[in-house]
Amino acid sequence: MADNRCTVLIVDDESGSRQLLRQILQDKYRLSFAASGIMALEAAKSVQPDLILLDIIMPEMDGYEACKKLKAIPEISDIPVIFISALTDTTEKVNAFKSGAVDYVCKPFQSDEVISRIETHLKLYNLQRHLEKQVEIEVNRRRMDEQMLIQQSKMAATGEMIGAIAHQWRQPLNSLGLIVQDVEEAFEAGEVTKDYLKQSVSQCMGLIKLMSHTVEDFQNFLKPSGRQDTFDVTEAFYEVIHLFSDMLKKNDICVRINTPETCRIYTTGYRNELKQVILNLINNSRDAINTERKKGVSVKEEGLITIDISEGDNNVVARISDNGGGIDDSIADKLFEPYVTTKGKSGTGIGLYMSKAIIENKMNGSISVSNIEGGAQFTINLPLVKPDGELQ
Repeated sequence: MADNRCTVLIVDDESGSRQLLRQILQDKYRLSFAASGIMALEAAKSVQPDLILLDIIMPEMDGYEACKKLKAIPEISDIPVIFISALTDTTEKVNAFKSGAVDYVCKPFQSDEVISRIETHLKLYNLQRHLEKQVEIEVNRRRMDEQMLIQQSKMAATGEMIGAIAHQWRQPLNSLGLIVQDVEEAFEAGEVTKDYLKQSVSQCMGLIKLMSHTVEDFQNFLKPSGRQDTFDVTEAFYEVIHLFSDMLKKNDICVRINTPETCRIYTTGYRNELKQVILNLINNSRDAINTERKKGVSVKEEGLITIDISEGDNNVVARISDNGGGIDDSIADKLFEPYVTTKGKSGTGIGLYMSKAIIENKMNGSISVSNIEGGAQFTINLPLVKPDGELQ
């Protein structure tokens, strides 16, 4: 039958004291013994006791030093130590607690007192270990949830990329089809010449090169930034608008960017991650505008997304506004929480959550949302830096 009792390590250079403690404790606990501070360190590492009873006055290494050394060893540093000593001076007790002990029992002692103090600190120690285990489990669970959210966010972004690439490829693919069809008709009519073939091949290669550049642009967009960089915030916005301009036109959405004409506005952070946030916010505005149109109330001939970028005393402020009807008050306060969405069953509820995480953790900034007349406005605050990366 397994012995599930707690283990107590008794450290005392006097055999009589060790024997007395054995008689008191052997029925309730598994016991291990050490006759010096040096032996105590080895025994603690090998036995891994649940609690240590430690004398102060011992040869070679006293109890204070032994306790300090025990607390310096990571794998046993949490084990509670109770001093048992004939020293009754307050200074000795204070030194004991300073060395890392949790309690102090004076000799001569009562059996019930020793057992009571041991039981109290074992309960506290086991509770601490249980809480640490629960925290570890919770941290691991949240880490897994975070990884899952990141993966879902990447999949959502990949879906947007594929849709945008397909839209941008449609025209060059149509042009390639027309060129091939023209070559076939010219061949049947006996009109194929060397110059004609050269011109047709050149046109095809130009279109293929354009399509290849499109793929490279989107690959670079999805690639995580390897390191922090100093970059122009306005440029990042323009790059996203350029990549997704066809998608916005297809949805009859106009994007206006208002920026200072006389200067560039720099921040430091992860450029591609910020661009993913910009895309998330633009997509959110696009979906809000399209949802508002489907309601049939105040139908808009043209959706409008307005981006205002300005420079504060020590920060960059980017406001993304739309005319998509605004955000329901019931979810406005928790919009950046995971799985909260404005899109009903069609939304994943991770885009804005990941956007907040990126802005706060990758860009050292903040993001908020509010309703404005006819729509919603997201506000991003980022650190303002000089072109060399130094804070303003």
